[in-house]
Amino acid sequence: MAIVAQTTPSSTMRQHTFARFGLFLLLTVVGFLIFALTMTFAPFLPMWGNLATRTGIFVIFAVLWWVARRENRIARFRAVFFAYCAAVLGPSLGYFFGDWGLRLFGLTTQTPAGVAMAKLSQALLTVIGILLAAKLCGVKLASIYIRKGRLILALTVGFIGFVVCAVLALQQPSIRDLGMVKLVPLVPWILLFVASNALMEELLFRGLFLGRYEPLVGKWLAILSTALAFALAHMQVSYARDIVGFLIVTLVLGIAWGWLMHKTGTLWGSALFHAGADLLIILPIFRTLGAV
Repeated sequence: MAIVAQTTPSSTMRQHTFARFGLFLLLTVVGFLIFALTMTFAPFLPMWGNLATRTGIFVIFAVLWWVARRENRIARFRAVFFAYCAAVLGPSLGYFFGDWGLRLFGLTTQTPAGVAMAKLSQALLTVIGILLAAKLCGVKLASIYIRKGRLILALTVGFIGFVVCAVLALQQPSIRDLGMVKLVPLVPWILLFVASNALMEELLFRGLFLGRYEPLVGKWLAILSTALAFALAHMQVSYARDIVGFLIVTLVLGIAWGWLMHKTGTLWGSALFHAGADLLIILPIFRTLGAV
């Protein structure tokens, strides 16, 4: 007589938990590697290596996306494969062609206007690349959180976060030492920079992935995964004196912005809050580039 092993509900639950946590680790690692190769460490790669790496990653996930269109073992990951393709295409357009604004207006990144224009140019191309990928793949903009959602709640929380960060930024010794006479002329360029960067990063790091990770690993692991990839992608920054502390704060903020985006169903509140947080680091960024 054959002996049939019985699976208890508790053992099944443990297996499910381990499988979901393993998938969480896989998604986080793959997501970070994509951002690391296309953003974080891209400046250290030779041009041919840079282009080959991006092309290879894009082709791999584009093929997987195409194969997953049918009912097979990887079909449930098709939406994630799209997100990876878009996360390569958008930043690549921004990386290779993001200096168009500087050339158009004859600016350099040694001026506040040039730094802001460079960020705007990069952000526009990155967003265009993501939207183009969505159009080609038949992906609705609502699925990447470009929608109304609970807009009033989103903007209210985002505005409060922006104001709190702005007040904290004004208390920084570097800001006070600069003085209002020198600070006021910088305000338009500061706002242009933080708005461009915040919208680009919220769409890229969270808008693309939150709704695609959640069915696979659940809400909180999806939020944590995107926050970890977001924080680790900033490990190369040169404007932070304490890089460990900076990454911890970035992780916490990434979790908060992910929660807000999920709660409100739109990216606008997170983008506004993110723009406020960027006010805390904008002057070090300007100084690193020699703009002030």
